[in-house]
Amino acid sequence: MLSRLQGLVRGPVFKTCFATLRTHARTTIQTPVARKGAVEKDWHFYGKMFLAGSAVVGGVSVCAIGLKHDALDVEVSALARSIIWPEYITSRIKSTYFYFGLGLAATGGTMALTKNFTGLQNILARHPIMAMVGLIGAQIAINGIQHSLPYTSENMIPKYMLAAGLYGMIGTLLGPMMHLGGPMVTRAAMYTGALVSGLTLAAMTAPSEKYLQMSGPLMMGFAAVFAASVATAFLPPTGTLGGGVYMIAVYGGVVLFSALMLYQTQSIIQQCERTPHYMNYDPISASIGIYMSTINLFVRILSILASGKKK
Repeated sequence: MLSRLQGLVRGPVFKTCFATLRTHARTTIQTPVARKGAVEKDWHFYGKMFLAGSAVVGGVSVCAIGLKHDALDVEVSALARSIIWPEYITSRIKSTYFYFGLGLAATGGTMALTKNFTGLQNILARHPIMAMVGLIGAQIAINGIQHSLPYTSENMIPKYMLAAGLYGMIGTLLGPMMHLGGPMVTRAAMYTGALVSGLTLAAMTAPSEKYLQMSGPLMMGFAAVFAASVATAFLPPTGTLGGGVYMIAVYGGVVLFSALMLYQTQSIIQQCERTPHYMNYDPISASIGIYMSTINLFVRILSILASGKKK
């Protein structure tokens, strides 16, 4: 279940990018009408209410979990256990988040370099299905090859090259979004950073493996967001059907990938703790899951900010 979740999570970012870019291309040639604005406003209002409700429920849940377990409980938090961690566990976690940050920096740099690459935007608008299948296939191939290589000194160069190829591909895909405006992209990055930091802290302070029990609901939520993300590539976010699908893909995606970040953080800690010190631990492969969840959150938060600017 863990491997399936970490593998499937990497798809919706492409669908959301396709939907955003294709919708942008459509709106440049369509004449807006009053009803469209009214419908979009309604769905954004419902989406924001959904996010607010989810935040309240999530905050109350975290507090309830924390109050239920005391310091002498067997299920102590990872933060409490970190005091007695041997050096190799600490080193593994630091390496994982080092590659996570390196991937985000590489993607951001690629976005800035490829923001004027209009050829990609035209391909996405004209051939969404072929582009979607091709990019997802390329991503699966890169991840599969990279994951199959052991984390050893002789494999470091190919692993670095494959990881750099993944970061560059995603950065190139997101590059045209830089045209939404530097301040807006910066705000989205700041909001995403604050959200990811808060979720990581929540996972670190929650009782051990508490969020790892969410695999079933996450799979069901992922199926709904995945289907909605595919549909948004073909349905404009106007009208009753298109607006509802858009809300599920974007606002529901924020909730889903926030919960998935909690799951993946505790999963990484579990892997670091349970992998014996004499066995190889692959921090590059471990960081891909939280990297893709962060990218998905960034894309959706940026879409929300861009939609709010249009009103």
